[in-house]
Amino acid sequence: MDSSIAIVGMSCRFAGASSPAALWNVVMSGRSMLSVPGDEAALPPGRRGVFGRPYPSRIGRLGDLYSCVPASQNFPRQVNAGENQDLYFATQLAFDALADASMRAHSRGMVRGSVRLAYAPPFNASTVNWLQHTAFLDQTLDILHRFMPKAPDEALRQVREKLVESLPSPNAASFLLGSGYRFVSWIARECSFAGAATIMDAGNISAAASLQDAVYDLRSGSVNIAIAGAVTPPLGRAYLEGLAGEIDFSTGAGLQPFSRDAAGTIPGEGGAFFVLKRREDALKSRDRIYALVRDVSLGHNPEDDPACLLRSSLESCGIPVKTVGLVEADGSGIASMERREVAAVQSLWGEHRPGGPLVGIGSIKGNIGHTLRASMAAGLVKAALALDRRVLPPQVPAESPLDAISNLGSSAYLLSEARPWISGDSSSPRRAVVFGANFDPCNPVGITSRTGRNAVVVLEEEPEDRL
Repeated sequence: MDSSIAIVGMSCRFAGASSPAALWNVVMSGRSMLSVPGDEAALPPGRRGVFGRPYPSRIGRLGDLYSCVPASQNFPRQVNAGENQDLYFATQLAFDALADASMRAHSRGMVRGSVRLAYAPPFNASTVNWLQHTAFLDQTLDILHRFMPKAPDEALRQVREKLVESLPSPNAASFLLGSGYRFVSWIARECSFAGAATIMDAGNISAAASLQDAVYDLRSGSVNIAIAGAVTPPLGRAYLEGLAGEIDFSTGAGLQPFSRDAAGTIPGEGGAFFVLKRREDALKSRDRIYALVRDVSLGHNPEDDPACLLRSSLESCGIPVKTVGLVEADGSGIASMERREVAAVQSLWGEHRPGGPLVGIGSIKGNIGHTLRASMAAGLVKAALALDRRVLPPQVPAESPLDAISNLGSSAYLLSEARPWISGDSSSPRRAVVFGANFDPCNPVGITSRTGRNAVVVLEEEPEDRL
């Protein structure tokens, strides 16, 4: 029985890209869409971050692409400043993905479908607004009272009233919509999906985790359609200062994955959704198939075997390593992680021999930044389009690429320019692997581990001669 899962619809919004087609144009042109942080993310001039560590001077900003129209999503009221606007952003992406699959939300009858979403920001407008009206307000008045113990109670009451007037109005419904289960349940309701609707957080590999659950839903027969997505909403200064405490951020103007000069990563914002069906169902419906999901694996690579997860993933679906022509790598710009990733690829592909197979490596992070929980979703969009369009896409060129992937003896090479993806038929289809990795963890007593949780997604084309 064919266990392949077909990607029949996609949507995305990332820095400078409002759709998968727009993202593909950004990738093919080799452009970097990184820009100076907006007021909500920039450090005040002359101020250092909480931890005194490098703070990003560039970011992959969504900007106006974060804005959505709630009325088109069947929301009953206008958006106010205290509502969780991430909900509208994710819902719009889900609707766009369905439209790309020639489907509609708001079906008259219930659909045997599921929604799996990766989303877990530490703050959103609704939860912050609630804290402002409760704990923060009380704390502010307590601080004022300590500094001015003789201040009349009436004066403090007036200060409190003025502070309340300056805040967005509290709204119980908005507060509830900021919680995870209400968030994803709304999307499932609007899509008329009767199956599971869950939110998860697996760090930078969250998109693979949501995809894995969606694939399981379909293979188990519990649903006929599944939507999987991942969202990293706009990044504020409070969140970025927290990340800077443990992540190596680059202070440069660009991110060049797999460069000898790698000095850290640059964060980005955005999200993507995928509509999935069993392959046989997609063929019956004559759906457009961007790519087939052959396997999704999450796990831990032992320190002495960085290729362990990739090897086991390919073995589980019976795919020989050297039939993979594209690795959409993690490529974070963090030197230690990139060297480990290259070592994993080279340990499997080995030395290049004349006429032997090659594998191209690239990372979309050079274009749009490291979009954290949505980073693997961005890589999946790029890899699926590469298979669909039969092109090995370029990454933002590295001025000084790592020696390990720039010498002629290596089977792995850096995709510094676009190349036609020549081979591929029903007996030897084009195949791609998407890597993801969480940042190397640091435990509470300060002992750093050189391995973290990882993910691998194996994609395969739907060749024309199979149809």
